[in-house]
Amino acid sequence: MIRHLAGILWHVSGMFLLPFLLGFVAALFFEVSEVGDTLPMLIGVSLVLIFPAFVAQLLGLILKVRREWRLLREKDRLTTESALASVHRQARIVTPRGWAILFTGLWFVVCALGLKWADLSIVGVMCLMLFYSVVGVTSLMSTFMVGSFESGLRRRGSIDRQMVPAVVLQGEAAEERFIFRRVPVPPGFFLLVEDALPERLQTHSRYAVGAGARREELIVGGRLRATPRGLYRLGPAEVYYQDMLGMTRVALASVATCELKVLPRFRSLEIIEPPRSRLSTPDVLTRPHRFPTDDYFRFREYAHGDDTRRISWKLSMKFGKLQVRQPETKEISTRTVLLCLDAYLGRASVVDAAVGVEEVLDRLVETWISLAKELLDRGDKVSIVAAVRQPDGTLAIEQVLATKGGHARWQDMGARAVWQSSYEITQLLEEAGDSAHGVVVSSRFHAPPPAAFPGQSLAWVWLPPEQALGASDPTLLQTLAGTGSNALTWLFRQPFIAGADENAVLAQLRVYDYHARRLAARARLRAVARREGRRTLAALIARGDTVYRLEPGVGTHKLVGIVTGQAGGRAA
Repeated sequence: MIRHLAGILWHVSGMFLLPFLLGFVAALFFEVSEVGDTLPMLIGVSLVLIFPAFVAQLLGLILKVRREWRLLREKDRLTTESALASVHRQARIVTPRGWAILFTGLWFVVCALGLKWADLSIVGVMCLMLFYSVVGVTSLMSTFMVGSFESGLRRRGSIDRQMVPAVVLQGEAAEERFIFRRVPVPPGFFLLVEDALPERLQTHSRYAVGAGARREELIVGGRLRATPRGLYRLGPAEVYYQDMLGMTRVALASVATCELKVLPRFRSLEIIEPPRSRLSTPDVLTRPHRFPTDDYFRFREYAHGDDTRRISWKLSMKFGKLQVRQPETKEISTRTVLLCLDAYLGRASVVDAAVGVEEVLDRLVETWISLAKELLDRGDKVSIVAAVRQPDGTLAIEQVLATKGGHARWQDMGARAVWQSSYEITQLLEEAGDSAHGVVVSSRFHAPPPAAFPGQSLAWVWLPPEQALGASDPTLLQTLAGTGSNALTWLFRQPFIAGADENAVLAQLRVYDYHARRLAARARLRAVARREGRRTLAALIARGDTVYRLEPGVGTHKLVGIVTGQAGGRAA
């Protein structure tokens, strides 16, 4: 609320009083007797130039705010906070380029007084005249432009937004399009559409159209720089009128929403089974091998009393120990498997620090759906369960029976999976019956609850969080510059095209602050991952469950068995 009040005071009165205040301060420090005789004329010209702009700004602000307050009251959303936010938004019409022109003009005036250089005063006065003239005209016209824009959209115009295509696989190209139909654009102004897309898409939407928006249909768009897995609700986009000089901007509306769904890809899985003791039986993930015949088989070390006819002498000579085949007949029994995606963070400290860990969940989701396909192809009865976003935005546990040809539904669940702190893994495993085998794909930052699994066996596919975060993060300077080779030249070059507002010092400071806070959050997350990773692994092994370590690859993910669980019995 304080921020809104300060912004209102500055935009409504501060920028109009600033020239007089700065002139008074300059008179205290500089010798201004030579211009003292012209002071009445100077004040008169200033009032003729600045006072109309102030009146236009105040009049336009009152009319626009009254209209917006009426809409908020109809929606029962008019509060003190929303009312002040509305006034602040409507009063904030000057762009960074406009502020640069104002302060440039004031700087030249101060330098002219201090150096007694008359030519500099001419430049300063021209800058101030340009600034206040544009502000006055925009403030006056904005009152009519907003009403014209709203009535034009109600009668025949529209601004639509769409993604082409709306559903893509991870890494595939997607294009964002805005469709303008008979949108009014006054002379001397551009229609500017802007929206900050989710960070993972690495794209900032910004489109400017002129008088062409008045036509029957005008389409503008651009490709997204990245399409990682997830469900993205884009918009509403902010729509502005901006003058041709880029000094002022009038907020019109927040419109145009769309959705983009990026489905996870299936990956090949290389499963390396864990070592087993004499009492251990193969777990549900162990992949059976084949003889040159059609029979399935597995190996284990020879134990006293085993049938000597099952000894594989060739393999025994290779390992130096007797190895026994079992069994030699194809298994025809169907196992019931509940495949869970564990995306539980839980602790507030981890949630706050979880910046950029979406790629970890991407790998978990890929392994999750790929395991479902692997087990289904073996003949098992597989159900997948996870806490996912629902169409209304809420979070709920969703379970789907995996069937042949139902891959699109698994991918849809994978696209809607998010990190969450509402449902623990025990709540997901409650969906299993007494005869089911549980498989949990996880990258936990803390130990799971000690509750026993009610089914036959429980296996964990665990992605170590420290390893999941990848190599060390780049330094702040490397992040800002893009690459290490450009780091030394970053301070001496403009990151955007010449004339862009993003090249301004304040804009660059905001970018600097954003990346500094993001890297600090990543450092906190890595510290938590290092501290808790080994403890989590030890807790999983201590439960007596089968544990696999997930080693992500480019095209193939590897599951390396660490320890096998109790001999086919229920997990402790």
